[in-house]
Amino acid sequence: MTPTPALAGAWIAPEGGQEIWTNAAGQRDDAAFFETSAYWEIPVGKNNSFVAAPWFENNVNTDEGWRAEAVVGLKQAVFRDDQTVMALQVGALWVSAPGYGCGEGGVEARWLGGRSLGDGAFVNLEVAARALEGGCVGERLDITAGYRPSENWLAMGQIFFDAPRDGDETVKAQLTLVRFGERGRGIQVGLRARIDGGPQEPTLVVGLWGRPGD
Repeated sequence: MTPTPALAGAWIAPEGGQEIWTNAAGQRDDAAFFETSAYWEIPVGKNNSFVAAPWFENNVNTDEGWRAEAVVGLKQAVFRDDQTVMALQVGALWVSAPGYGCGEGGVEARWLGGRSLGDGAFVNLEVAARALEGGCVGERLDITAGYRPSENWLAMGQIFFDAPRDGDETVKAQLTLVRFGERGRGIQVGLRARIDGGPQEPTLVVGLWGRPGD
């Protein structure tokens, strides 16, 4: 299981969908590593959307020198009012470098909850359970607190907890700022690091936000 920060929110993407490309460069065990990930969400109804989230990292301790994963699934809002939304997401999971005795294919089930706090502030909580062929399981918890003081700016603080069966548990914190321009396109810049007592793995994060096809 790989430590991909989840980008899905509990709210269904607006008409036209959402696309986020994220690149990260950091240091682990005195060696540089690079990540590339994408998040696509296409609404297919008022309460449903199609979600795809591939992730790739190079320069890690694998025979191939890289690892990757991808989730493709459907998200459905099960409760929604003016302030709160809850959703369920189920998808097919692929992991390039599973642990010993584990297959590459599996499933991921995710519960998502979001709440608007007013004045541009919001919180989002996601809990995911993953299972690969061979009985290999893992869990993830993602917490996001955001503040959007205007249409052009979004600040986020995020915590990512990953508990794979075949590796050490990790907790990472990320702080980013997104600047939006015309047609909702945005540039995201921030920092990420481990906060669980292990190697800090300081990482620079740069992302591009928009809509599919823009």
